Amino acid sequence: MIERERHRMIIKLLASRSIVSVKELVELLDSSEASIRRDINALAERGEIKRIRGGAESLHPRYEAHLVGSPFELSQQIAAPEKRAIARAASGLIQANDSIIITGGTTTYAMVEFLGRLEIDVLTNSFQIAAQLLATSNRITLPGGTIYREQGLVLSPYPDNTIANFRATKLFVGCYGFNRFGIMETDPLIVHSTTALLDRAEEIIVLADSRKLQQRSAMIVAPLSRISTLVTDAEARPQDLDALRSAGIKVIIAEVEQTTVRTETG
Repeated sequence: MIERERHRMIIKLLASRSIVSVKELVELLDSSEASIRRDINALAERGEIKRIRGGAESLHPRYEAHLVGSPFELSQQIAAPEKRAIARAASGLIQANDSIIITGGTTTYAMVEFLGRLEIDVLTNSFQIAAQLLATSNRITLPGGTIYREQGLVLSPYPDNTIANFRATKLFVGCYGFNRFGIMETDPLIVHSTTALLDRAEEIIVLADSRKLQQRSAMIVAPLSRISTLVTDAEARPQDLDALRSAGIKVIIAEVEQTTVRTETG
């Protein structure tokens, strides 16, 4: 990411988060600590942000709860061609009159482009997904809860009657990481809310680009025994898929350039 783009993203992060640490910026912007510190110094000298110990602060702080992880707009720029190919392949698994659940995330959001002609019931905890689907003939349901602006999610730590009364044939879920331990996330509230959604579906389909097959977290959302299908891209390493195939998970590999699909069974 070039310097000008990093500066833009730092300012955008501070507009919603008020305070951000150097460590967070290193991870979110995939840059070195030295580069991030130079960025903070440059922005502070121009009077656009305030430099604080270990990070940066907005000139007009607005404190509110935020989730661990990348903001939606930043994540959307990462591996975009792979995410679109994965979304297209995953959308091909949906049949007319299906009832489905789509969890929030930039990979699942990419599915919206391919759902316009279907007439299906959709439960989603993503404001972005729901807003885009309003222009289609699909029926949309949102759960109740708190809105987290950075990720565009509606999450609640409490039981939700909307979720309890919805039954899906398929659930499409993105994740922070996916490996032999299962689906992994980094925020307890996301883990809780996603688990509640998983319980409402007959079949769980994971959408994860090849980077996520190598990412680890301490928080497991669901074990491999709950997963039926993984949709990933052609850069996935064979060793990362071995445990998934041996667990009986069907692997769908989406080719980015041709956006064609190859199916393998475990």
